[in-house]
Amino acid sequence: MAVQDVVQFLQNTPPFDDLAPHVLDELCRDIQVYYASQGEVLQPKTELMLVRSGLIALHAEHQRLTHLQSGDFYGYQLLLTGLADPDRLVCEEDGLLYFFSQQRFDALRHQYKNFDLFFQRLFGRRLHLYQSSREQSTSTLKVADLLTRRVVAIAPEQSIQQAATLMTEQRVSCLLVEQQDELVGILTDRDLRSRVLAKNLPASTQVQQVMTKHPHKIDLDRYAFEAMELMSQHNIHHLAVEEKNKAVGVLTTTDLIRSQQEHPVFLISHIHRQQTPVGLTDIQPQIRQLMLSLGQQKLPASEVSAILTSIMDALTHSWLRLAELKLGPPPCVYSWLSFGSQARRDMLPSADQDNALLLEKEPTGPIADYFAGLADFVCRGLAQSGQALCSGFIMANQPKLRLSLKGWSARFAHFLQSPDPQALLDSSIFFDLRLVHGSKGLFNALQQDVLARAQGNELFAFHLAKNATERHPPLGFFKHFLLEQDGRQRKGLDIKKRGVSLVTDLVRVYALAHGISAVNTKERLTELEQLQAISRSQQQNLSGAYDVLANLRWHTQWQDLQRGHHLSNLLDPAQLNLLQRHQLKDAFAVISDEQQILRQRFCREY
Repeated sequence: MAVQDVVQFLQNTPPFDDLAPHVLDELCRDIQVYYASQGEVLQPKTELMLVRSGLIALHAEHQRLTHLQSGDFYGYQLLLTGLADPDRLVCEEDGLLYFFSQQRFDALRHQYKNFDLFFQRLFGRRLHLYQSSREQSTSTLKVADLLTRRVVAIAPEQSIQQAATLMTEQRVSCLLVEQQDELVGILTDRDLRSRVLAKNLPASTQVQQVMTKHPHKIDLDRYAFEAMELMSQHNIHHLAVEEKNKAVGVLTTTDLIRSQQEHPVFLISHIHRQQTPVGLTDIQPQIRQLMLSLGQQKLPASEVSAILTSIMDALTHSWLRLAELKLGPPPCVYSWLSFGSQARRDMLPSADQDNALLLEKEPTGPIADYFAGLADFVCRGLAQSGQALCSGFIMANQPKLRLSLKGWSARFAHFLQSPDPQALLDSSIFFDLRLVHGSKGLFNALQQDVLARAQGNELFAFHLAKNATERHPPLGFFKHFLLEQDGRQRKGLDIKKRGVSLVTDLVRVYALAHGISAVNTKERLTELEQLQAISRSQQQNLSGAYDVLANLRWHTQWQDLQRGHHLSNLLDPAQLNLLQRHQLKDAFAVISDEQQILRQRFCREY
């Protein structure tokens, strides 16, 4: 056996790839190498088996469970627990197998934390969320990273004289106004200038008369770019920060500027400052460059999606502002809604538009004409900024997607009461909705109506679950994956249609059945677990599967961006490393298992 050849193989096989070369060299001298021939039945040993080449079928109770191929392990369950299922291993293709003794396996586990963690997670079917130290990603800044926890507060009945004195003593530019530990307002130095000095109010004036009531606020765990978006959108320089609904400090624009000049918050701020269509159109190259930079930083899909969604939200705000400047004030209150990936905040660069208008009044006469013009202006503008028009025409520029509250309620009622094939297809789009701009009260009325109708609707849940489980993940073996073509002579595995979407579809069924208002898939899973609608292990497995698939999809699109190719969801399985293959296999296995549970629960299929 050529030791160097074995070392080279292990250097590319997790978790051995994290071990030092001298450790691998010593390890390889103890490896037992076995040549397995086709048709041979292998007897499980109290050793760790690693497949170097060939194909090994794993059988249990006369049923083939899976295949083991290059880079796959067997025997760790027995080594970790002392227990093992009565498996039968059958060699289907000639190959080489490496065996490691229990003594060597235990020594490596005790000496190297990542090595032990890898097999613990492999055994626990936790999707191999193992990451070597050289693959750790750079985290996006969060509000907590910038905030100095310090609450300087004043009561609403105190005077502005006392407020000014307190601000001077504490050297702060604003005060939180609290009543019985509840945030009721904020008082800034700007307020003192514009609302007190400019109006010549006496120093005895109470704070509650000049403070900003119901101030904008953000949670401590939100991203810094979301804080910048909120501050830019509402033209404010101070943002109250909360943790578990209790104020813990104030974030200022100065805090953000001090963070780092190349952060996405500054692109979002730049978008809000644009006053012309040309300025918003010129943003497109900057967005592309930012996506390339985020990929180089190895940011996970969840952070990239949150950043891109906030950018697209900012563009929507700005195009709507320009539309109103052009057309004049709107004739009635409205809400601009997003559907699909933008609503769920899981956008990637390939995402197109899915939007609509919710109107306070019926869209007739001048009202209809105004919002038709506004929707056309905004949808075309977003396309110029880089968010492509929807090929399925799910956009506000379509008359059927500009409806009153009554109109939208009737449409959702049809989805829920008459779940025909088209209604079920629409449900996968329209039931993930979020307010982007406009009246929050109008949107809340629609959302509450929809959730009330959906919760406990067994017939709708039955059909939605049926629809969510019609498509199956391409489980099994890479040689048998169903590859698809994207019209550009490019073949691969559709990681969106046969991966990410399968998770979002089945999680949506649970969320609607239990009246959950959250739209983001990970947030829905968290709330479902808290309601005990799903078990903790289901929440962890589905969340892990979603992350694995979303990260693979993001990496595929990032590579397309680098090469200047058309953005695609097609993943070439042959390009995956061994760890990614492990992850993909387990992600598909989780989806398959959860689809069966969903059918049993909502369709009574056993």
